[in-house]
Amino acid sequence: MGSQRLTSERPTDTGPPVAQVTVSHEGTSGLGGAQPRARPHPAAPLPARPDIDRLLADPDAPNLVFQPIVDLRRGVIAGYEALARFGDDPRNAPPLVFAEADRRGRGAELEARVLRTAISARDHLPDRCFLAVNVFPHLLSDPEIEAVWRRADLSRIVLELNEAVAIDCSPGLAVTSQELRNRGAFIAMDDVGSGYAGLRQLTHIRPDFVKLDGSLVTNIDDDQVKIALTELVGGFASRLNGWLIAEGVERVEELTMLIALGVPLGQGYLLGRPSARWQSLDPAVARRIQTISKRADRSAHIVSLMEPAQISTGDHGHCTDNATCPPCAHAPAAALPGGPDAAGRATIIVSNRCRPVALRLPTGPGTGPGGGGSSSGGSPDGRWIPTSLFALPDEPVTEVARRAMTRPRGCRFDPVIIVTEMGRPLGLVRMERLMLRLAELSAV
Repeated sequence: MGSQRLTSERPTDTGPPVAQVTVSHEGTSGLGGAQPRARPHPAAPLPARPDIDRLLADPDAPNLVFQPIVDLRRGVIAGYEALARFGDDPRNAPPLVFAEADRRGRGAELEARVLRTAISARDHLPDRCFLAVNVFPHLLSDPEIEAVWRRADLSRIVLELNEAVAIDCSPGLAVTSQELRNRGAFIAMDDVGSGYAGLRQLTHIRPDFVKLDGSLVTNIDDDQVKIALTELVGGFASRLNGWLIAEGVERVEELTMLIALGVPLGQGYLLGRPSARWQSLDPAVARRIQTISKRADRSAHIVSLMEPAQISTGDHGHCTDNATCPPCAHAPAAALPGGPDAAGRATIIVSNRCRPVALRLPTGPGTGPGGGGSSSGGSPDGRWIPTSLFALPDEPVTEVARRAMTRPRGCRFDPVIIVTEMGRPLGLVRMERLMLRLAELSAV
């Protein structure tokens, strides 16, 4: 069962929390879905059961390795997942060891040892990092494990609970989770999306972090159902003030889709493999994330569709002589980027307070019916249109389209004027470009 957690800080509007470490019961890669995808060997014999007594007799077992958890917006490491290792013997693969320990009634002993080791590792984390430890929910209140967390400083610790353990089996889990939070810990839900149990636990535990099951990440760039489920889980987590973590990111196409969907955190072999040291993010990977993120941000904002326009006072007098006015108040239209020498350029007519009051659209090919714009008058230089909708540069494309389509029918397809917060014009967006962008976003 994978596990990752985030920083000790609660989510804020400025971005995801900072780094964290997680202890996982996973196999060689740590995260379910973060392992290299290899074809199974049908004829391979099942390994013998681990020798739990011998493993627990070793005071240094298990060893921990750390896999990065990456901020998919800024391209920096936001945390680490600590993964338990019991040597190279295939009989001692972590999932087998933890399952056998639980079967033998020694699960709490092993979990307590992992939790204790992870808390010690937390003290050596890079700045603004967190430690995430994977713990079976039904063992959290076991006296052996409780003795560890009640005596520890749990700041920058994230305890990851796996949804495979039904909430009905842990009636006091919600109470225990709150006690852990009171001591500074964060709570995360693992493998959400792999079954109904995870959604049920979300409503009871209200976790600080939600880990998207790796099966939903695999080939998400080519699966509309996985995209829809990711949006559902992400929206649910956001409503709970939680952060979504996508595990098993192995392909650039998957990374691109997750960024486009607004998933804040990711983990997988593409972003970094488990290591005994606190590794740094590959600069090439960081640059790729930043580039994709900027592109995704711009494509989702209305400013990405804006075209420049001439600015004119028309018959509305002269602009007021105000030092805070944009260049249009002090320079002729010809001096503006792409001024009137650009064929087919629209003109925004402003009042003497630099407020847009009308548009003049040039006549000619592409400006007739279907070119956008209602006609409320005629002119040898083009058609005059009263302004009917303003938008700020950072408004989402979808929201501007919704507002545009609720205008009166006669002006529904008129251009949208992009303005500053003070109402001064920056440019315009034609409705045909807006509709094409909506089609592109819906196909992502």
